[in-house]
Amino acid sequence: MPIEIPSWTYPVAAAAAIIALAVWGTLLWRRYRARKQIDNTIASVAYEMLRNVLIPNGNGGHIHVHYLLLTQRGLLVADVLDMAGAIFGGDQMIEWTVIGKKRRYTFPNPQHTLYDRMAAVRLLTGEVPVEGRVIFTQKSEFPKGKPRHVLRIDDLASEFPPVDKVRGNITAAFGEVWANVKKNAEPNPLAA
Repeated sequence: MPIEIPSWTYPVAAAAAIIALAVWGTLLWRRYRARKQIDNTIASVAYEMLRNVLIPNGNGGHIHVHYLLLTQRGLLVADVLDMAGAIFGGDQMIEWTVIGKKRRYTFPNPQHTLYDRMAAVRLLTGEVPVEGRVIFTQKSEFPKGKPRHVLRIDDLASEFPPVDKVRGNITAAFGEVWANVKKNAEPNPLAA
């Protein structure tokens, strides 16, 4: 005997699907806006920016660079980490700890890979200064202090002043080096 489905279930199922789709769309939109805001904040301190590129590492391979910026002070290699909670880490520690509202976990010291990225960029830049920073979003806090090459995104502009892109103030010494970096950088097909 076939089971009869009440006629009211179709509109309820359709409404539930529409609500689920709207929630999913809203979450995607918020994630997109948050990423765009991070990109805009980082781009504000740079005349030009490369994002998610592969740079030759000097050993016949390539290394992924999240952000490579041409700033007033030279080049800046930046990694962005979005971790919510209190972060405890130090320059010499192998692992750092995150204590969030619902869980506690560790992750490898991100400064070690930052040094590798900086070294690869230095191979292309010669005497031009290359700095590096691990940039955490505003969801993170450092109750015991930040390690040497760590910033929160809201502190970026105080350490690296925003640039006036309209005037095109790229220093002649940096311009040639930047052109060489761009020539050697290739988009990372695996980066999101």
